[in-house]
Amino acid sequence: MTTAKRFGYARVSTTSQTNDRQVDALVKEGVDRADIFEDKISGARQSRPGLDDLLSRVREGDTIVVGSMDRLGRSALHVLSTLADLEDRGITVKSLKQGEDFSGATGKLVRAVMTHVAEWERSMNAERVAEARAAKAARAQDGDQIAGRPRTAMTDANVREVHKLKAKGRSVAEIVKLTGISRASVYRALAG
Repeated sequence: MTTAKRFGYARVSTTSQTNDRQVDALVKEGVDRADIFEDKISGARQSRPGLDDLLSRVREGDTIVVGSMDRLGRSALHVLSTLADLEDRGITVKSLKQGEDFSGATGKLVRAVMTHVAEWERSMNAERVAEARAAKAARAQDGDQIAGRPRTAMTDANVREVHKLKAKGRSVAEIVKLTGISRASVYRALAG
């Protein structure tokens, strides 16, 4: 029989930030420094190697300690989903932030309500996007505007200008800045 372990997880959003404050708090809470997993990456990013590694190692009976629950996901819905998954696996999550206790019956109720609110918000956003697309398409049928991103036509003069600037040693970023032509169009002009 294996004994339950305590793990820690710390994440900051940019590589210029440090996890020091979070790691110090986790160590002070009694988590062994060797059992703290870290990421320096935006929560919006799909892949978080440190968290992914931690989630693959924890077992039933283990505890994950975090500075704040928002470290565990990209959105409220993702955090709540992660918490529910961990609870189903018999893993406890403890937040050092006061008031963030989602354990027990009350915590399960709060999580369920928050999950439904987050799903409702996502559904409302999707409806607004669909309505905006439908309205834009209807305007396009009336000849007002073409649906989708407006295109800038590349004239022969634009293509010559792109090639001339490139021949002078200008980078694509500089050409974009100087001409106002999109990066994709500059690449297409150079490839053609």
